[in-house]
Amino acid sequence: MPLHPVDNKSSVTERRSSRRALLSGFGLIATAGLLTACQEPPPPVVDTTPVVTGPDRTVMLTINFAYNSYRIPGDAYALLNNLAIALLDPRLSSASIFEINGHTDASGRLGYNMGLSMMRAGAVMEALMQRGVPAQRMRPQGFGPLQPIDTYNVRSAVNRRVEVVAVYGGY
Repeated sequence: MPLHPVDNKSSVTERRSSRRALLSGFGLIATAGLLTACQEPPPPVVDTTPVVTGPDRTVMLTINFAYNSYRIPGDAYALLNNLAIALLDPRLSSASIFEINGHTDASGRLGYNMGLSMMRAGAVMEALMQRGVPAQRMRPQGFGPLQPIDTYNVRSAVNRRVEVVAVYGGY
């Protein structure tokens, strides 16, 4: 016994016609999806200025690093001196802690980059401690390539950085 009994020629014609309509509908949907996927992405926007990330978090300083290095660049020491003076100022005591967030670009292996980002954060923390900032007010963290600034070019030099973030409120 056939799965679809045929009573007459008109029912066969109707089934073929509805199948064609259904397939042409799928074709239109697939074409629209391809056209959307082929559109040009918007141009990258790279903003490297410090930003307020919320009512209780502010990026205070960003230091960029050379490729595959955790050595603090020479031009960053004046910034670190000024930051240490600010962190020791009693008017900044409302910040309960300062995160020292290390980042890398996406070149190389994830495990290596996670370690390198932590070493960058540690180098900045050590420099601030040498300038009198207490270690208990700082928390070093390594994010590797997981939080790029330039998401369109994850190997960009702007992604190789340490950000010092003031965290207000409890931790």
